Amino acid sequence: MNKKLVNGTIIVIFIILGATLVNGQQMVVNLKNNLAEKDEIWFKNNPDSYPHWLTLDELQNLDIIGKDFQGTSPPPSPVRMPAEFEPMQGVLIRYPFGISYDVIAEMSEDIEVVTIVASTSEKNYVYSQYQSNGVNVDNCDFLIAPSNSYWTRDYGPWFVFNGDDEQGIVDHIYNRPRPLDDAIPIAFGDWQGIPVYSLSLEHAGGNYMTDGQGNAVSTDLVWTENPGYSHEQIDQLMKNYCGIDNYMVVPDALGDYIKHIDCWAKFLSPDTIMIIKPSTSHSHYQDFEDAVEYFENQTSGYGTPYNVVRIYTHMSEPYINSLILNNKVLMPVTGSQWDDEAISSYESALPGYEVLGFTGSWQSTDALHCRAKGIVDRYMLYIEHTPLYGTQTSNDGYIVNATIFPYSGEGLVNSSTGVYWKTEGGTWDFIEMEGLGNNLFSATIPPQETGTIVYYYIYAEDNSGRSENHPYIGAQMAHTFDAYLENNPPGAPSITGPIKGNSGITYDYYFNSIDPEGHGVKYHITWDDGYIDETDFGESGTDVIASHAWNREGSFIITAYAEDAIGLIGPESTFTVTMPKNRIINRNFINILSNLLQKFYEIYLKF
Repeated sequence: MNKKLVNGTIIVIFIILGATLVNGQQMVVNLKNNLAEKDEIWFKNNPDSYPHWLTLDELQNLDIIGKDFQGTSPPPSPVRMPAEFEPMQGVLIRYPFGISYDVIAEMSEDIEVVTIVASTSEKNYVYSQYQSNGVNVDNCDFLIAPSNSYWTRDYGPWFVFNGDDEQGIVDHIYNRPRPLDDAIPIAFGDWQGIPVYSLSLEHAGGNYMTDGQGNAVSTDLVWTENPGYSHEQIDQLMKNYCGIDNYMVVPDALGDYIKHIDCWAKFLSPDTIMIIKPSTSHSHYQDFEDAVEYFENQTSGYGTPYNVVRIYTHMSEPYINSLILNNKVLMPVTGSQWDDEAISSYESALPGYEVLGFTGSWQSTDALHCRAKGIVDRYMLYIEHTPLYGTQTSNDGYIVNATIFPYSGEGLVNSSTGVYWKTEGGTWDFIEMEGLGNNLFSATIPPQETGTIVYYYIYAEDNSGRSENHPYIGAQMAHTFDAYLENNPPGAPSITGPIKGNSGITYDYYFNSIDPEGHGVKYHITWDDGYIDETDFGESGTDVIASHAWNREGSFIITAYAEDAIGLIGPESTFTVTMPKNRIINRNFINILSNLLQKFYEIYLKF
C-alpha cells in the first residue's frame, strides 16, 4: 500500500474530525448565545415572570428540581381525578398576568377567580385593576404566596377525590428549577384546608390530561424526566396517587421543545379527543395522523373506541390550547383566517357550549390553557354512568343505571333526579330514578319499535342547590341508541279446512299461529298447484282465512309459514287435500237406467 496515500488519508480524517469538533463547539456557543438573547428579550418584557422554556441559567441548575421535595403517602383509595370538563368552582391564575382582563372578566361572570399575588399590597392593586376592567370582584379571591411565573397549569394543584369521599390535592415535582412555583400546591391546600399528597414524580400539568374515568395521557417526556423509574413504576404511581388505571404515554406529535400533550390534543368528554390537523406541508403532519390512528384504536372509559375529532391549525395555531370552564370554552385566537373555522370545530364537537375566542401573546407551544388552571368543585354533584349506545335489544325497556354522589353531603332531590328521554322528532319525557342503595339509581326507558332512535340524559339535583346532567351539557349532547325489540319467530301455523273436495270448487282454509311477543302475523301459503298466496296481517293467535280452488284432480300438499311484524319467519306446516274426479252424469243414461230398473221390478212381481 502507498504510504503517502495512507498518511494523506489519516491527515484528512484528522482535519475532518477537528473541523467537526470545532463546528460542534461553535454550534453549542451559538445555541447558548441564541438562548441568552431570547431570555434577555423575555425578561425585558416580563420582568416578574420566568418564561415557559428553561432559561440558560436554569439549564445550568437542573439539579435544583425536586431538591427539597418530600413525598408523602398516596390518598386513601379508591382515588378519582376529575376531568377538565367536569364541574369547576373556580380558576387559578397569577399576577403579573399572562392573560388579558377580557379573559379574566369572562371567567368571573360564572366562577371564582383565584389570583396568586406576592403580597397584600399587590392584592390591593390587582383588586383595583379588576374593578377598573370590568371583572366581577364579588367572584374574586386571592392566594398570597410568592411565585416565579404565571404558568399555573404546569405547577398548579391536581385535584382528586379520595376513598373517604373528600377532595385532595396531588402535588408533583414541577419540572422546572422554580421552587416558588413548586410550592404553590401546598400553599393552596393550606389556604383551603385541603389535604395535599406529594407525588415524587417530575411532571408538568400541561403534559397531562385525564378523562375522569381512570384514563390519562402524557407524552413520553414523563419517561425522559424520570429516568429513575421504570415505565411500570410510573404507571403504579399514577394509579396510587391519581387513580389512573390506563396511562397512555405517547410520542410528542408536535416535535417542539415543550413536549406537552395540551399543545396538540384535548379530552372533550370521556369518549372524545380533539387532535389538531395541520397543513399537509407541516413537518410533523404524519405524526399527527399516527396519533389519530393510535387513539382511534384505544378504548375509552365508556368501553367504546375513542371518537377523534380534528381542528385545523394550518401551521400549529394554538387553538387546541383552550380552557373548558363548565359550559364555556375559552379559545385562543390569533387573528388568522382560520379562527372562525376553529371556533366552528369546537361548536360542532361540543353543541350547547358557548365558545369564545380571545387574543393574547399566544404561541403554538403556549396559550390560554397553559396560563390558567381550573379549580374542581369541592362539593360537586357527581354522576357516573356508562351510556347505552349502538343497538339496544329489549322487550322490557332500556335500563339506565347511574351512581350519583353529592360531595356536599346534602341529599338528592329525588323527585327531580331522573332520566329525560325522547325519540327522533319527539318531545322530552321524564322518568324519576329509583334509589337502589349505595348511591346507585336506576330508571327504565320504555321499549320502542325496532329502528327507533332514542335520546336520553340524566339529570340530578341535591339540597345544596347544585344540579348536573350526564352528559355534562344535557339535551344538546344527549346519549343516543337504536332500539331493537327482542324477537322470537312465530310458531308453526295450524291449518284447518276440508281434506277432500271436488276440483273447480273454492274452499276456505284457516291458518293460526301464535307469536311469542304478540306481534301481528301474516301467512305465506303454497297450494301445490303453482299458486302462492300471502295474507294480510292478523292478530297473533286468531284465524286468518285463505280461499282456494284446485282446477284438476289429485292430491295436494298445502304448505304455510307465518311471518311476524318484525319480519321474523317461523317454521312451516303442511296439510294434505285430495280432489277426486268431478264426474258429469248424462240425463239420458239415468232415464234408461231408471226404465231398466222399472222393467226388472215388473218381471220380479210376476214371479
